[in-house]
Amino acid sequence: MRTCDILKVLMYPLGIISVISTCSIKVADIKIMENFLFSNFTNHVWKTVKYNKFPPIKGFQVLSNTDQQTVFGWRGVKPIVANTARIGVRPGMTVCFSDTGEVQFLDNNPAKMFLTYRNEKTGHTHEQNQWVLYTDYANLAILYACQSVLADGSCDPDNSYIWILSKKTSLTEEEAKLAQVTANSVCIQTLNTLSHKDPCPEPSL
Repeated sequence: MRTCDILKVLMYPLGIISVISTCSIKVADIKIMENFLFSNFTNHVWKTVKYNKFPPIKGFQVLSNTDQQTVFGWRGVKPIVANTARIGVRPGMTVCFSDTGEVQFLDNNPAKMFLTYRNEKTGHTHEQNQWVLYTDYANLAILYACQSVLADGSCDPDNSYIWILSKKTSLTEEEAKLAQVTANSVCIQTLNTLSHKDPCPEPSL
């Protein structure tokens, strides 16, 4: 059950009244898209247009990100994913970074993707969830990840991620509203925008 309460904190010595909004939702209660068809989601380049933050990658320091593109597909009968991103590796310097990962379907549900990347340069393995909360397949997809569940069953806010994907580099007003409402439903309030300035080559499988 999702709870959003407004707590009033009275700071009498200072004569200040502050309002704090708290939000929590059990990870088990998060609504995943029903009847998601992975095959309808493949072979199209999806651009990340909004996000709250990106998870850390072992052995790799990312100072900034201005372009992120993703394509899902198949290698034989195995589902895979490929990404390219323009990232800042030191002040004033950006590079195009690409990687390919394997996709697993948790609980035999294609909407609950689990991605595994193995970086040949660093030797590290990066794993993350990417659950499909919504997609119209045509232009909008909303993916979510909880990388750490707290004892009460809610997601650790420091390890909660959302990505708003589009086949374009921007959203319509209606798409942006849906993206924000969906983010709020998983207790993520702030969305950042990727500029896609100086984009990298599209990823290929």
